[in-house]
Amino acid sequence: MLLTVLGTATPYPRPGNACSGYLLQSGAGGAHGAGAAGGEAGATGAGAAPAQPERLTTIWIDAGTGTLAELQRHTTLPELDAIWISHRHADHSADLLVAYYALRFAELRPAHPIPLFGPEGLLERLGAFLGPNSVDELPRVFDFRPLSGFGEARVGPLALSWGPVQHGVPAFGLTVDEGLRRFAYSGDSAPCLSLEEIAENADLLLVEAGYATSEAAGTDAPAHHTPEDTGRTATTSGARHLVLTHIADTVSPAEARARASACYDGPITVAEPGARIPI
Repeated sequence: MLLTVLGTATPYPRPGNACSGYLLQSGAGGAHGAGAAGGEAGATGAGAAPAQPERLTTIWIDAGTGTLAELQRHTTLPELDAIWISHRHADHSADLLVAYYALRFAELRPAHPIPLFGPEGLLERLGAFLGPNSVDELPRVFDFRPLSGFGEARVGPLALSWGPVQHGVPAFGLTVDEGLRRFAYSGDSAPCLSLEEIAENADLLLVEAGYATSEAAGTDAPAHHTPEDTGRTATTSGARHLVLTHIADTVSPAEARARASACYDGPITVAEPGARIPI
C-alpha cells in the first residue's frame, strides 16, 4: 500500500497545505484493484502483447478543504474506488461539496456512484448546503454506506474495518489490511481504548496531534491527541511506524516528533503535503 498526504492543516487550510486528506492506494505491490482481472501472468517474449499497467485501488480518506485540488495531482475523482470520511467536521469533509458538483455537472462524471463511507447524517449535512433540489441528486454520484459502531467492508483487495473513537461527535478510526500489511488512522480522536484496538499491530499508524498540551481541552472532554499521546497510542497498540498529522499550529514539526519520541521507541514521521509513504 501507499499513503499519499493531500493535506494536514487544522482547523483551516494554509497556503500550501490543505486540511486533512489522504489517498491510500494498493496495487503496486502485486495486488489487483477492484474490477481488475485476476488469473495467471501474461506471456512474455517476442510477439507477446504489451503488459497492461496494473490498476491501483484508490481510497480518498477524509476530504478536508483543499484536498480535492491536491487529489488531482495523483488521480481523478472517477478513478476513485471509495471515499471514507472519519467525521462530519468541515476540515475533514467540506470538499465533498465541490466533489459533488464535479461529479454531477463537470466532465468528471463517474461510471457508477462512488461508495462513500461516513457517519450517519453525512448526506443530510451535504444536503443542507446544497439545498432541497439537490438532495435527491446525491445518490447519482455517491453510494452512501453509513458508519455506525464497529464494521467492515471490502474495496478491491483492501479490507476495511472501523470503530467509534472519542471526539465529541460521531467519529471513527480506520484500519485497512492488504495481505500482511496494515494501515491505521485515528481520524480526530482523543486517546481511547477503541482506537488502540483499531490500531493494533499497524505497520503504519497515522495519528492526529491537534492539542498542543493536555490542558487544551479546558473543561470539555478531550477530543484530540497531544504529541505525547500519539506516542503512547502507538506504543500501546504495537504500531511499527508512527506518522503524526493534523498537528496544533503552535507546535513545530520538530517539537511534535521529539515529544512523541519520548513515549514511543519506533520510527516517527511527520506528515507533509505531497509526501508518499509506503506501507
